[in-house]
Amino acid sequence: MFYQIAKVVLKILYKILFRMTVEGEQNVPKEGGVILCANHSSNFDPVTMGIYTNRTVYYMAKKELFESKFMYWLMKQLNAFPVDRSMADMTAFKNAVKLLKEGKTIGMFAQGTRVKKGEEKAAKAGVALFAMKGKAPVVPVAISGSCKPFSSMKIVYGKPLYLEQYREKRLNTQSLNEITEIIMKEIDNMKVEA
Repeated sequence: MFYQIAKVVLKILYKILFRMTVEGEQNVPKEGGVILCANHSSNFDPVTMGIYTNRTVYYMAKKELFESKFMYWLMKQLNAFPVDRSMADMTAFKNAVKLLKEGKTIGMFAQGTRVKKGEEKAAKAGVALFAMKGKAPVVPVAISGSCKPFSSMKIVYGKPLYLEQYREKRLNTQSLNEITEIIMKEIDNMKVEA
């Protein structure tokens, strides 16, 4: 309930604060496990990616955000679960795969952290691994523009990538890197100035 109310309130705030353009919402599958994978340059990106889809979106968030009682409560209300970024966090991995197999939507950022304009950071293979293990398609999401008040922002949801050519193959570093490259290329192709 809290999540749905927050979503409505945030949509209203976004309408007031930004000149927002949204495209391709219909590309997000209406049911079944799916990963929304976006570029990440702002703290607002998880919100931006989540409020314009009819799906309830779950997120991995750095464990530090769960340290205070209030933040722990808030993050849980917003369907976030902790991940320890200093190691291969198997609990977070299993949690994400379980959610996908249950037909839920997970929001992810392939680069794992914010990458500001002009910076470069290689994407990690995590999204590819979750997509394969969770048997879920990936919807590439491109977020453009500035999150400064009254500026233009644009979000584009691309067509789902089902990655069937990799489903029967043995997973290895090369195949995971190839999948990651396919996803990131789609996101880069959709990015336009807002």
